[in-house]
Amino acid sequence: MDSDNGAGASETRRECEEPGLTKCPYGIDRFIPKFSRPFSVWRLFVTKRHTEKAFTRLDLKNPKFYVASHHCTARHTRIQTKNVAMKTPTHPLDDLTAAEMTAAASTVKSDLLSTSEDVDESHEIRFSYVTLAEPPKAAMRAYLAGEGPVPARQAEVIATIVPKMDAYVFVVNLGEDGASVASKSLVPEGCQPLFSPDDCFLAEEIVKADDAVCAELAERYGVDPADFDTCLVCDPWSVHVATPDFEPLKWRPDGRAARLIQCFLYWRNDEADNQYAKPVDLLPVVDLHARKVISVSKQPGATPPKIGFKTNVNYHRASLETNAYLPTKHRTPMKPLDVTQPAGPNFVVTEGRVVDWDKWSMRLGFNYREGLVIHDATFEGRSVMRRASLVEMAVPYADPNPPFERKCAFDVGDYGLGYCADSLELGCDCLGHIKYFDAVLCDSKGTPYVTKKAICMHEEDMGVLWKHVEYVSIYFRSYGQLE
Repeated sequence: MDSDNGAGASETRRECEEPGLTKCPYGIDRFIPKFSRPFSVWRLFVTKRHTEKAFTRLDLKNPKFYVASHHCTARHTRIQTKNVAMKTPTHPLDDLTAAEMTAAASTVKSDLLSTSEDVDESHEIRFSYVTLAEPPKAAMRAYLAGEGPVPARQAEVIATIVPKMDAYVFVVNLGEDGASVASKSLVPEGCQPLFSPDDCFLAEEIVKADDAVCAELAERYGVDPADFDTCLVCDPWSVHVATPDFEPLKWRPDGRAARLIQCFLYWRNDEADNQYAKPVDLLPVVDLHARKVISVSKQPGATPPKIGFKTNVNYHRASLETNAYLPTKHRTPMKPLDVTQPAGPNFVVTEGRVVDWDKWSMRLGFNYREGLVIHDATFEGRSVMRRASLVEMAVPYADPNPPFERKCAFDVGDYGLGYCADSLELGCDCLGHIKYFDAVLCDSKGTPYVTKKAICMHEEDMGVLWKHVEYVSIYFRSYGQLE
């Protein structure tokens, strides 16, 4: 599903509108042993920017493509797929369609209901993800070389029977004739599938509804529980522990592995307030299977740290005047810098997501975990790489003070950049001649939804790349960098 800007070839660079205040969804990759944080999202683009007219006459070479990140305030659109025929895409690496996701989720749910003991429609089946099961590299290489058949179209799915705490990995065959289970395996005991965005929202609901947490917050900080819905912010993170004697790991009487998620707490005076300037030292840990808070940690010491209710550190226009020490007025905007491409962009998009630009060609993909994926990148017809993506970003916060030593993030593997995908905006995130691509993902019920404009492609003129001068002839050459 793709969309263009509809605004013509030229746009003026302008001050970005205030970021949305909607909460970012989170997700994590499969098989994170025992635990699993929320992150930002991926914005993808291939770009060119005419920054000054003086540079438009340069002989711009040295093409380069890259991906960039953007903080997530995603807008999702639900998709109605009932009675929609499942059509096989034209290429084995094309992302799953909404109809394919629905068929795969329905097949998995039917299998679990029919093959699991004491499980019926009243039992919750929670999906962690439904995504394309990419064909093996050897099969793709043979297919692309015309030496092999079209690889089988398959989906990979993780689903959990919540009351039984059993999670399964499915591979589902997809085709115009319907969907069927190709393989099914139980996630090993002690391992947990990823947290979907819905899991993180559920954790927040559990914490805010917990009487013990609310009572301790009121007693420890003197805050009014009536303000919790608006002022208390819960930030769900995976639990990274250094030792296996962490008590919440062993709280269950039946000995089963708990599905743990910890919620860092913050306070805000209103929805535009920067909550990170007002941290709360209580750290609840939730077992999502049990649907309850099973542990609350806090900083050692008799005197709790004070919440700086009047210490505002804000960047939102609506709250600048309340700042304690940062500027209280927004800076004067800079003069406009026009981005124009009178002849249009240099890239061409065909077959849905095949991009040709200069001497480069590549196929774009998108999934819940990595976000943007680049397939089969070639230069002048020669293969450069088969697959490229951001596979991980580790962020060890390294705070030695308990309980915050558990704060650590594997932003790709723990949460999934695709799940955090942002809807990008013209003039704020993307400039010039834009090509947008939508992303189709699914929620914890297996229902597909669209994140509009999750990928933005444009060109950027990065200025002079290098300059060489011959001192004898006074001959010089300048080359720019076009991205």
